[in-house]
Amino acid sequence: MSNQKALPILAPGPPPLLPSMASVPHQPSYRAPTDRVFYMVHTCHPTCLNHVRPPNPDIHRGKNPLLTPLLYDFRRMTARRKVNRKMSFHVIYKAPCGRCLRNMAEIQNYLFQTSCDFIFLEMFCLDPYVLVDRPFQPQRAFYYIQDITCGREDIPLSCVNEIDSTPPPKVAYNKERIPEDGVYINTSPEFLVGCDCTDGCRDKSKCSCHQLTLQATACTPGAQINPNAGYLHKRLDECLPTGVYECNKRCKCCVHMCTNRLVQHGLQVRLQLFKTQNKGWGIRCLDDVAKGSFVCIYAGKILTDDFADKEGLEMGDEYFANLDHIESVEKIKKGYESEAHCSDSEGNGVDMSSMKIQPSALVSANPVGRPPKRAGQAVFITARRSDSSRESNDEDDKDSKSDDKSDSSDETFVVKNHYNSSSSVWRSYTTRGQAKRNKEGSQDSKDGMSASAGGADNQTPPFMPEETGKSKVASWLTSQGMKKDSGDGKSQAKMEAAKKQDVITISDSDDVLTISSGSDDNNKERDKLTHGVTKRPVAVKSTRGFALKSGHSLVVKTGTPAAGGGPGGHGGKTGPQGQPGGGGDNAHRNTRLFFDGEESCYIIDAKLEGNLGRYLNHSCSPNLFVQNVFVDTHDLRFPWVALFASERIRAGTELTWDYNYEVGCVEGKELLCCCGSTECRGRLL
Repeated sequence: MSNQKALPILAPGPPPLLPSMASVPHQPSYRAPTDRVFYMVHTCHPTCLNHVRPPNPDIHRGKNPLLTPLLYDFRRMTARRKVNRKMSFHVIYKAPCGRCLRNMAEIQNYLFQTSCDFIFLEMFCLDPYVLVDRPFQPQRAFYYIQDITCGREDIPLSCVNEIDSTPPPKVAYNKERIPEDGVYINTSPEFLVGCDCTDGCRDKSKCSCHQLTLQATACTPGAQINPNAGYLHKRLDECLPTGVYECNKRCKCCVHMCTNRLVQHGLQVRLQLFKTQNKGWGIRCLDDVAKGSFVCIYAGKILTDDFADKEGLEMGDEYFANLDHIESVEKIKKGYESEAHCSDSEGNGVDMSSMKIQPSALVSANPVGRPPKRAGQAVFITARRSDSSRESNDEDDKDSKSDDKSDSSDETFVVKNHYNSSSSVWRSYTTRGQAKRNKEGSQDSKDGMSASAGGADNQTPPFMPEETGKSKVASWLTSQGMKKDSGDGKSQAKMEAAKKQDVITISDSDDVLTISSGSDDNNKERDKLTHGVTKRPVAVKSTRGFALKSGHSLVVKTGTPAAGGGPGGHGGKTGPQGQPGGGGDNAHRNTRLFFDGEESCYIIDAKLEGNLGRYLNHSCSPNLFVQNVFVDTHDLRFPWVALFASERIRAGTELTWDYNYEVGCVEGKELLCCCGSTECRGRLL
């Protein structure tokens, strides 16, 4: 044996420091049963579900809601068929008793026949491209929390960080709205309308709450009640601008079986808070979400407008959301009324050949802070009819019936504008007969125009030719200013001012034509004197979930409280007499003024306290839309801000909505958009 001593065995060195991997629990996959279920002819009643009725209805709470029926022995089968050489798919549910349910109406009737109080209508989906057994599983996680709500939500909200070990920001989680000082929400039952339904509010004609939803749709363009408004089988496929009225605590219908209760049930889908690559924290779904499904609400502190301005400057405004339901609906109404045509029988047309402009109407109409508009838009001028046009109005109505189809198009009423400047869009109330007469008798109208101009007062401006455009208006205004001031020896100064004039804006103010010059000096003076829309020091998201027409955002009168200020903005201040801009008796009165003279919207602030809605990021192509829902109060100022799926969403997809920010609404602040969409607008502010 060797006398050499054995060398001591060295312990292995410590492994290299690596980010600790958090353990994410693995969700077991669902396995459909293989046995066949045969149907025996019978009348379905509660005993059909006795063998699957659980002693605890919350036994499967926290799982995919679309998977819940399958856990109670329902079968979801996808069939295919070829129609006109095209393959189509459809979904059929088979109940535990063997009955086939082919559409949502049959599913709803079956749930009521069997008195099912543990499976609900929103848990069924007939979209064959929505898979109920495709859960999303994170690849790796450096940081993981099973539930950041600490049990405040019915469904746990997990948090995962797959990039680094940074935890999410500390926020006091609260799924309820929190009124702050100066905010009072009347939730008394006496302030609510309740129904007496006993059939789960399936008969919409007898449900008082659903009738509120239907009647409110009369405020939309056309003033026609939409009979299909509201929830359809516990889903909402598109935004309803006038709001949804759910059944409330004053109703006698069953809370769980009512088909008009959805948002008040809270979070039902499985979501996850995760760290994005370049947008901070976001929310994604862990299961497929069907189109029209309710996702969550946006909750937080409700602040007054003045307090929100102060807090936004001190704490930040990135989590502000505007409760602008009233202003959004009124903006739709204004846009609709501005685009209306008069019928031939009304006799309110305008004779384009005898057009006059009153000098008293030449006032400023460009509110401060209004964004510039695209050049090349059409300009429509509303004027006063002459006596000859009134006498021949009856003949025009008769002739209009035999007009060409081409005369009924919109181009008949449009005076095209090729002047490169900003302008508002207005429609003239000209009938087809008058437009035809203008086309045929242009020479006679010119003769009558010159005769009338000769007999008028010296201060009365001459008639405008029928091919009037914005360039003609500019030249006419310049010539009139030069004539008026020629006796005072100031014609040279007026000519220099006319050369500096770059833009002439034509818009509507109290139903008269208003013309304002666009020179720099006049703009500075107008900014000081006009009480219109002003730029805010903070940025606020808009809680309207619909896109306004381009013409709607332009329908803003000088001095009126155009609350909303465009997407995400706020309204201006009103006049001293409660009328917008201190206008006369015919001035439009904002609905908000009826609430003790309030002038501006309330703000939801979710920066320090709120729910999961605060983490939803912006996208120019969002998969969620905002819907105002009235649950605990019918006060138009305080709807619930709910978010619904605008399309089918695959598991693992980030949920986004459109913030509706107005670019340039905050002076000196610019925010780039990082949504990565093909339709990205590039900027948020």
